[in-house]
Amino acid sequence: MNIYQTFIGAATGTSPMYTHACGMIHNMKETERIYKLATLYMLSKLDTPISTNRLSFYLLKNNYTDYFTFQQGVGELLNDRWLDTTIVHGKTLYSITPEGRDAINLLSNEISEDMKRDIEAYIKENKYSIHEDLSVQAKYYQYNIDQFISNLSIDENGKRLLEINISTSSEDAAEKICTNWKKNSEEIYPMLVKMLMN
Repeated sequence: MNIYQTFIGAATGTSPMYTHACGMIHNMKETERIYKLATLYMLSKLDTPISTNRLSFYLLKNNYTDYFTFQQGVGELLNDRWLDTTIVHGKTLYSITPEGRDAINLLSNEISEDMKRDIEAYIKENKYSIHEDLSVQAKYYQYNIDQFISNLSIDENGKRLLEINISTSSEDAAEKICTNWKKNSEEIYPMLVKMLMN
């Protein structure tokens, strides 16, 4: 019995998500399995969407795959709803979905510790260039005696994509809005764009 059959057997009586994820990984070719899991693992460690170039660079430079195969694999992860995309000024930005995060949490032991450390080192070394794709900013100021304004924005490579001003009656509320924007803008921005364009 190979390791994938062991996982599937061990999944008996556990969540359907575990069985489904293991079954999908079981059906992958060895090279596909490596770069798909590496892609999910990398995105799970990022707090902001990442461009195709930034996402593919790590896999290509380590000769895990070629660009065509990378694109095909990403497409399959999108079809499985483990990845999501946002189009910003013609640039596709990728982020991991809750389903994708569940999958990599269940299957991360399929990635060697050396590869995990390598991915985490790559993110640490390139954190500034990775975050150039989207820069999230939040600040607040007092407009008058009983009004505070929270100024929220997203920039891409120095260009302003979105700016919102929200009025509140207390400094605590204004500060909380700014804190939550920094934490949740990755989810709020794509949802806002989709709602406005539908």
